[in-house]
Amino acid sequence: MTAADARNLPALLRSLHDEGYSGTVRVSGSPGGTIHLRDGLIGAVETPGAPTATSVLLTPGRIDDETWLAACAAERDTDRLGGYLVAAGLIGAAELEVVCTAAVFDAAFAMAIGPPGGWTLGDPEPTLLGGPGVTPRRLTEETTRRITRLSGPWGAPGELARVRPAPVPDAGLRRGLSDRHRSVLTTVNGRRTARDVAFTLGRGLYAIMLDLTRLEAQQLIRWEAGGPSDGRPSTAPRVVPGRGAPDAPPARTTPATSTAPAPTASEKAAPLPRRRPGGAARPGDTRARESPPGRGPTEGRGAAAAGTDGGHGGL
Repeated sequence: MTAADARNLPALLRSLHDEGYSGTVRVSGSPGGTIHLRDGLIGAVETPGAPTATSVLLTPGRIDDETWLAACAAERDTDRLGGYLVAAGLIGAAELEVVCTAAVFDAAFAMAIGPPGGWTLGDPEPTLLGGPGVTPRRLTEETTRRITRLSGPWGAPGELARVRPAPVPDAGLRRGLSDRHRSVLTTVNGRRTARDVAFTLGRGLYAIMLDLTRLEAQQLIRWEAGGPSDGRPSTAPRVVPGRGAPDAPPARTTPATSTAPAPTASEKAAPLPRRRPGGAARPGDTRARESPPGRGPTEGRGAAAAGTDGGHGGL
């Protein structure tokens, strides 16, 4: 099988692995992302849906900004920046590999739980590398495991990613919480999604979502309603049930040619219903697919969305 014959993204990555391909795979969709391959192995994955390895190092202060900028100035080849950081004693080789590998798995998970899209191949682009890379098979298996682990009463992980948790009253006074859970608890505020919390703390999206489910099980947070996904899960408008937006049934209207009987006196005395702007989909609101017809990824749910041989398009 060649890359042109791949019916989904995991099959494409396996084909590129067999070829020893070095380059990028740009994946459209929501959130979409870029997969960096070196000699067929996946060295990095970048997506708006999850923090990169750089964010994980800089946001919590593992490496401060000034030191990072100085390292980037000294080693302008981003592919070799990781080796420079290790040689300069700024981070250990094993720690850097763990951070970079974890970021690969996390980004793949974030891409797999969103609506899939097509792909295009491109030349290699510089990116932070912390090791030889991950095989496509290992990435697919781990992504499937994570999606299965986070499928629960709230639905698929994609649904959980859209909720906006809020702390319950006096939740911060609860004793016995780990520092990790307490940091998550102090970050949720009813407006941030799991993705927002991940970027705020500089931690992986999957780990944050796991912590949120545990805090909810302990009745320390509650789920707020989330708006529909439009490719920007952190900025989508929040819609609270009962306030008359998409969750409310549409008002019934009577055509101008209707022969309905005239209203009675009591009906005339009742207040008129207030019309609200309609929320119908706009005609032609479709997204172009970059992959060839019949060869692009198709949407899947649950573990199937992680890209098993059934033809689904996740990672």
